[in-house]
Amino acid sequence: MIYLKCTIAGVLAVLAAAILLVIVVVVGISILSRSQSSEAGSVGWDPISLARPFTWLVLVLGIFLVGFSWEFFRVRSK
Repeated sequence: MIYLKCTIAGVLAVLAAAILLVIVVVVGISILSRSQSSEAGSVGWDPISLARPFTWLVLVLGIFLVGFSWEFFRVRSK
């Protein structure tokens, strides 16, 4: 049962990080687009740069492990 709780905590950590990432990106692009003058053009980004699966795998696995270990050590100390 401990491992199930820890796995759920890890998955929730990944979901929370994904939601937070979307919010930060939207706010950041909004702030950058307002601070640029209209003569400079629009703020753009390259979505292809995000398509590297190894980078995403390492990031998601790292966040999962942090959430899993956080819950595991919290439950084991009780």
